[in-house]
Amino acid sequence: MNPHMDVGAYLLGVLDDDEMERFEAHLVDCELCGNELDELSGVVPVLEELRVDGLGVAEMPSGDAMLDRLLVQVSGERRAAHRRRRLIAIAAAAVLVMGGSTIAVLAARDGGHGSAAAAQRFGTDQHTASNPATGVSAVVALTDRGWGSVVDLRLSGVRGPLTCSLVAFAIDGNGQTVATWSVPTEGYGTNTQPDPLTVHGAAGLHASAITRFEVRTESGTLLLTVPT
Repeated sequence: MNPHMDVGAYLLGVLDDDEMERFEAHLVDCELCGNELDELSGVVPVLEELRVDGLGVAEMPSGDAMLDRLLVQVSGERRAAHRRRRLIAIAAAAVLVMGGSTIAVLAARDGGHGSAAAAQRFGTDQHTASNPATGVSAVVALTDRGWGSVVDLRLSGVRGPLTCSLVAFAIDGNGQTVATWSVPTEGYGTNTQPDPLTVHGAAGLHASAITRFEVRTESGTLLLTVPT
């Protein structure tokens, strides 16, 4: 980040620790940023609306006194703001990493008893299938949205180590990868690890346009087909 563009972020307290230290070192010798810091002091009344309880800005000092006051005021908020920005960035990356019309997903193993929240996330339009040859079984649920479909998968009977993907196939035969995950040696839904794997993903296809789902390994081996 250009130090000359950090003044606003410094006032807002959204720089992380390293950025804060670099900016403060830069500010010591930069008259331009020092002047801009004074000029931007008018934004503090706006920050008042966002402040946490007990953080007062009734008076606006200038110069060195202003810097001292700002350091005290933002020290507590800076880390919280940084954490929020990181979470937002991670969420945005998760949405975009798969590209195109496919949304990246979070894969997590349900606990033995599951949770009410997890149960609510699993769709009601469910399709089941099993493959005696591989021992793999699954439930795929679809929830139609304006942009496509939310896809939930509950997978059992798969052993690792493997990397697997869930692929949605449209009426025209084209496929979209809905989710990709790794399977440990003990697997999911096995005697060693009885808990199934639950994956939440999405496809840029409406539920009515999806004819089947396939669970495939990274090498292309078909483990299971789930017709819809």
